[in-house]
Parts: sequence; structure tokens; C-alpha cells
Amino acid sequence: MSGQWDAVLFDWDDTLCGAEPHRFVYAQTVANEFGLSLTLADVYAAFVRAGDSAAGAWGEFIVRLPEALGIPQRDADAFIERYRQRDTIRTFQLFDDVLDALGEIRSRGLRVGIITNNDDAEDRLHELRMRHLVEIVVSPRTFGVGKPDPRIFTETLAQMQIAPERGLYVGDSWDNDVVGARSAGLTPILIDRWEINPRADSTLRVTSLSHVLSVALGAATRL
Repeated sequence: MSGQWDAVLFDWDDTLCGAEPHRFVYAQTVANEFGLSLTLADVYAAFVRAGDSAAGAWGEFIVRLPEALGIPQRDADAFIERYRQRDTIRTFQLFDDVLDALGEIRSRGLRVGIITNNDDAEDRLHELRMRHLVEIVVSPRTFGVGKPDPRIFTETLAQMQIAPERGLYVGDSWDNDVVGARSAGLTPILIDRWEINPRADSTLRVTSLSHVLSVALGAATRL
């Protein structure tokens, strides 16, 4: 077991699991159909402004997304209809580094859990045949709150009997993952697989789980 950490907890979407086509890429493509030329960083910033990934906020998010992207009001409904076609074609898969990283973390005696705002994550883990690699899966359905509310983190830690200062939390959302985990006393790591998240302050930002391993296994200086 690491001398610094007892557990590594993860977000699910865009941290361990990806969807194809990716929502940023798909939104970029659809926005282009409406005459906008946006970079992925532009799209990411728009998703943040619209409230992407906030627990229970999908309905509000999708209504705000066209304006956040710069879609004219007259085209908002048409954009939403076109964007939601993604729901009928998307597929889910683990990122290439996930199985090796989780296996290595577990082999060193560290405990692994997932805290997500996606109530379907448990089903996805079973579909992808990796539920056995994770001790606990927590979503808003579990405790009645979602990220960034610190209670979803503190309740999970209490159930696992882990002190907050002994846990790492890895996620891709600054507002939900970094802010939420830090407010609960965990040490956050921001994973930015597409290098499009400009916010970091003193938080460690990584682009793959191999970098998380170096922290979790004690090969990097404690944050």
C-alpha cells in the first residue's frame, strides 16, 4: 500500500469511459452545420457555461447550450434536435489506459471507487465487464446528492472508512470534480485528455492515467 494514499476515486464519463462520437466533437460538427467554426476548446468552454455534467441538470443544460455556443436564437430548437440525434448512435468504451491503471493501483493495495453524476454508470461498468475492478460506484441516486456537493464525496468516504486526506480523486470537470473533491478534503487531480481545460491553479493536471499512477504509487511528490 502507498504510504500516502489509501484509495483512488474516479469520475466516470470522460475520465474512465468515453462515448463515440464524443459530445464535444459532435457539438462542433453540428455547430458547423449552422455556420459556426469552433475549436474543441471553444466547445468545451461553451459546455461549461451551459452547465454540462451538473447533477440533474441535463434539461436545463441542453436548453442553454445553443446560446453558449453562439447559435442564433431562431436556430436553437433545430440545433437541439440535431444534437440529440447523437443519443441514437453513441457507443461507450473504456479509454485505452484504464484497465492497466486500475489493475496496477489495485495490485499495490489501494482501493478504487467511482463517484459520478451519471446514474447509468453502474450499468455501463457491467456492460464493459469491469465492475469487478471497482469497490464502490456512487451516483446521485446513492445518497440523494450529486457533484459538486461535497456530501457525495464525504458519504462515500465514510462508507469506505477512508479519511479524506488519504484519498485522491480524479476527474475531468473543474467545477464538479476539482471543486467538489477539494471541498470534501480529498486531493483532486484534473484529467484533461484533450488538453482543452484552461483551469488548473495549483491542481495537478494530467492527460492520461499513467500520470495518475505516478502520484498514487508515490513516484511523484505529494500534492
